Amino acid sequence: MESVFFRFESYDFEADLRFQDGLRGLNREGSNLLDLKLFFYNSYQQWSSASPRATPMDCGVEQPDQRTPSESENSPNQTAETEAGQLSFAEVMRLVQEGKEVPGATRLDIKATNQSPTPSQMQRRLKPWEIPSVSK
Repeated sequence: MESVFFRFESYDFEADLRFQDGLRGLNREGSNLLDLKLFFYNSYQQWSSASPRATPMDCGVEQPDQRTPSESENSPNQTAETEAGQLSFAEVMRLVQEGKEVPGATRLDIKATNQSPTPSQMQRRLKPWEIPSVSK
């Protein structure tokens, strides 16, 4: 997963014409620029805050001495919870298209009743032009 973050940090958004056209079309301030860049990189901010590196964008190559958490450090509940929180939109869409269950989503038990609708008990409200005007 870190390779995705390193690719994100090294990506040249200024040279990408599609990104620049979209940015001009949105007419956003510079404070929202990171939000726009993170549209599909939803886990980047969490990784960036936990990263031992001081500043983002200082290199584009993965460092081999970075340590990954072992299985003993993460509890099974914590691992399942973070996996559900880190699914991208494309991954969720793929799960839905394949008919698989999306982790963390509640399953609604909606069934058709096959009953005819009940008729309204109230009278229809009059439209403004149907209301009798009071003349003086």
